Amino acid sequence: MSIGAVVFDLFGTLIANYDRLHYYEVIERMGEAAGADPIEFRKRWYECYVERLTGVFATESENIQWVCDQLGVAPEPASIERSNQVYREFALPFLMTPRTSSVEMLTALKSRGIKTGLLSDCGPWVPANWADSPFADLIDFPVYSSMSGMKKPNATLYQNAARGLGVNPSECMYVADGNGEELVVARQLGMRAVKIEPWNEPGSAPDADYSNQWDGESVDALSELIEMID
Repeated sequence: MSIGAVVFDLFGTLIANYDRLHYYEVIERMGEAAGADPIEFRKRWYECYVERLTGVFATESENIQWVCDQLGVAPEPASIERSNQVYREFALPFLMTPRTSSVEMLTALKSRGIKTGLLSDCGPWVPANWADSPFADLIDFPVYSSMSGMKKPNATLYQNAARGLGVNPSECMYVADGNGEELVVARQLGMRAVKIEPWNEPGSAPDADYSNQWDGESVDALSELIEMID
């Protein structure tokens, strides 16, 4: 069956993955801004990783407050806002910096009448800022884990993405850097799963799991997708 839609992962695919050590530093500075012990704040922040990605916290400020509560810290609202600002200043440039050729590739897909989707494991800051990103007019139907109550590789997320694009899973291509089992599940659902070489923050040790050895289709650059589809 021909491809009617392409669904993209976000981090490592359309934008860069965080560097783990850089991220640690940012979280510790968030803890300092909130008046908490930086190391303990970072540990607690990591403990609620799944909750952050599945919408337990409606905002990063709620997440910061929860961590402070666990540590017995009672920050003023201004301290919560300063902590949140540290996070925003770190994270937003990632969303606003597309991978090389991604905008051109998405534009080319749409010019061919191929629908475009997003399936991202992300905190609430991504959907909150999506409308201002370079991708807002190029992605027809985004699916965010933090608004769905579940994260990849939950099959329902993939099915929701296909349904939102008005196609069957078998008419979809799913493109991702291969974190965890995301490509495996896409293929099991009948999608044409394609691994792209992860794009990471320069000099980084990504906070991602690439232990799965993918045996399917792979590309080095997003520009190669057009040739595959044509």
